[in-house]
Amino acid sequence: MASTMKKPHVIVHPSNMTQSDWVRCILPFMQFMYPNPYQVAPSISHILASSKDTLLKTRAVILQKPSAAGRMEAASMYAGLKRECNFKLITDFDDLMWDLSPIIQSYAQGIPNHDQIVKDRLKQVLPLFDSVVCSTRYLANRVKEDLGVHAIVMPNGVSKSLFGSHKTTAAFTGKPKVMYAGALGHTTDKILGDFEGPWVPWIKKSIEDGSIDFLTFGTPDFLKGLEGKYTSIPYTSVMQFPGVAASYRPDFYLAPLASNNFNRAKSDLKLKEAAALGAVFIGSDFENSPYGYAPKEQLVTESDTPESLADKFNALCKPENFMSAIEWQYNMIEKEHWYIEDPVFQRNFAFTYFG
Repeated sequence: MASTMKKPHVIVHPSNMTQSDWVRCILPFMQFMYPNPYQVAPSISHILASSKDTLLKTRAVILQKPSAAGRMEAASMYAGLKRECNFKLITDFDDLMWDLSPIIQSYAQGIPNHDQIVKDRLKQVLPLFDSVVCSTRYLANRVKEDLGVHAIVMPNGVSKSLFGSHKTTAAFTGKPKVMYAGALGHTTDKILGDFEGPWVPWIKKSIEDGSIDFLTFGTPDFLKGLEGKYTSIPYTSVMQFPGVAASYRPDFYLAPLASNNFNRAKSDLKLKEAAALGAVFIGSDFENSPYGYAPKEQLVTESDTPESLADKFNALCKPENFMSAIEWQYNMIEKEHWYIEDPVFQRNFAFTYFG
């Protein structure tokens, strides 16, 4: 394929406009909608561009979530035109959709052989693309091992402008505000899912004895009977979420995950969100956990009990430990270029998707 570098247009087709669509492509591509050194002008749309006149001016087409309904047909159309019109066809996804966690698997029980169906679709569609991009090394390795296709990694980032400019410069005073902003759809009153282990007993006890101010988006089934004793934040849009979360100024930010392959493929996005909020991250650790590189003082292991989790939390509440965790997170933001506004993040993103 001849060079496409002088072409200005990059067409981005999100899937269903959920959080992963925004995090993976929409928000990062919006950073290039003003004059930029990469000389690209992104177009974010669900409408397919079948016009050859348009595609002849296009550098790359990004089609998210290639196993979703209608994506195979779209990929086939673009694959038939990419050589003639000289553009790159790229796909992007960030979930291990052919090895679901037990709680999500329960939703797919109505589809016999769900995982095999998804694998077969991906094996058919992925060879149509010039590049396959995903969010983590574990997921890229599974793409290679299970689907026989090479994948490259572009880590998720967070938006400094959306999370705001607040910076934590001193330890909290009074009762600590503890926020959970994950997906409650991954847990029920009978299947705790990501809250397996010491999380629920510790949270419930801490709410009941008044030692924490617990904040969560939505109303967890496992907190029935405690209504009015914690703050339930109404769900909001992806664009509004960072600002809403930041407005509560949480001191701690929880990221429980169950130990399964679906979660091993997940990114460390919740750690990055905690850092952007200026809240101390506390998350799950297990073999190949996305958070395994965080300081052990901030990690909850499979062997932890509600009592040992309480001990870790109380230790992090000490001002010197609290600020040590905050400073580590801020250093990681700068060192690893977590903000999508960071020029190094943008350079890596540009190289990955349209370089």
